[in-house]
Amino acid sequence: MSTKNPLHIPSPFQADLPDMTPEEKEQQYVHSVYQAIAPHFSATRYKPWPVVEEFLKTMPAGYVGADVGCGNGKYIGVNDKLFMVGSDRSSNLISICGERGHEAMVCDGLALPYRPQFFDFAISIAVIHHFISPERRVAAIEEILRIVRVGGRVLIFVWALEQTGKRDFDKETQDVFVPWALTKKPAAGSSGGEKQKKKKEPKANSRPQGVKKKDRKNNNSAEEEQTTTAVVQDEVKKGKIKEEGEEDGSVVTESLSKLTIQGGHTDSNSSNDKDDSNTDNNLLQDQSSTADSFSSSSSAPTATAHTTEQPTSEDISAAAPVVEAPVYNRYYHLFHKGELEDLVLRTNKASIVQQGYDRDNWWCILEKTHHE
Repeated sequence: MSTKNPLHIPSPFQADLPDMTPEEKEQQYVHSVYQAIAPHFSATRYKPWPVVEEFLKTMPAGYVGADVGCGNGKYIGVNDKLFMVGSDRSSNLISICGERGHEAMVCDGLALPYRPQFFDFAISIAVIHHFISPERRVAAIEEILRIVRVGGRVLIFVWALEQTGKRDFDKETQDVFVPWALTKKPAAGSSGGEKQKKKKEPKANSRPQGVKKKDRKNNNSAEEEQTTTAVVQDEVKKGKIKEEGEEDGSVVTESLSKLTIQGGHTDSNSSNDKDDSNTDNNLLQDQSSTADSFSSSSSAPTATAHTTEQPTSEDISAAAPVVEAPVYNRYYHLFHKGELEDLVLRTNKASIVQQGYDRDNWWCILEKTHHE
C-alpha cells in the first residue's frame, strides 16, 4: 500500500495569527516565498495553459494588455501581434522576464502604476488566490478593472477547492499552506548518485573562436544556467516535476521523502511528515546561484548553498549523501464553485462573459461595463 506524498497534503493556514496585518502575512507567506523559489519555480513554468493561450490569440492585433502577476512572463509573448506589459511583486521573477526580453515591472497588485482605462484587456493567472481576505481579493479584481477600458475583457484563474488532482484538500478548509520543495542535492564533495561519464577537460587556454578570454566565465555561467533550466524542464516533461495546474495537481518531485516545516508552522497531522515511498536518486542538482538568492527577506526561510566538487575518482557511481531539500509553505485561498463570480459581481463594474474549470482552477472572463 503506497503512502500519499506529504507534499501533496496542504496544512491549514492559521488565519488568526496574532500581531500580523494582512500585508505582513502576504509578505511572509507569499512574496518572500516566491522570491526564494523564483529560479526553480520559473524552470517549471514554460507551457501556456490552453484557455489562456486561446484568450490571448483571439485578441485583435495591436491590442495592449496587462499580465498582472506575470511570474516569469510565459504568457507575455504568446501572441506577438499584441503589446503586453507584465507586473509582479517578485523582483527575482521580474528579472527573469527582463532576461527574456519582456516588458515587466515590480509592483503591488493592489496599486498598479497604470492610468485608468489604459489597457484593452488584462489577465491574472493564479494570483488572486494569494490575497489573504475577501476584501483584498475584491480590491485586486477592482484594480485590474480600473486599468482596463470599458468593453475590455479580463481573464482570471484561481485555484479550486474541488480539485481532482493529487493534492488531498480538505473540502471544509479553504485557507491552506501549500508546500513547494526544491530538489535534493548531493552533499559537498560527493560524486552524485548516478553514473556519469568523465568529461575530457579542456586545455587551460582554450576558448571558443571569437570569444575573448575575459568573457569565458560569463559565457560558461550563461550556458550552465540554460542547461539547468533545460534539465528541469525535461524533468517536467518526464513527469518527475509537474507543472503547477497540470491535471494530476503535482507541483514538486514525487520522490521528495521528507517534509521540512518552515516558519514555525507544522502540519496538523504529524504522520504526514514522512513519505514511505521509494526515493528517486535521479534528482536535479540546484545551481548554487539559486540558493544564494534565497535571502530576499528576513521573514522568509533561507536555504544554504552547497557546492559539489567535480568527481575525481573512477568509481563515480557510488551513492552520494543527500542534503535535505528545503520546503517553502505558500498561502492559498481555495475558491469553491461560484465564489470567483460572486467577487466579480461585488465590484459592480463588470459582467461575466464565460466561466469554467481547467487544470484544478476556476476561471472566468469578465467584461468591464462601466467605471467610476
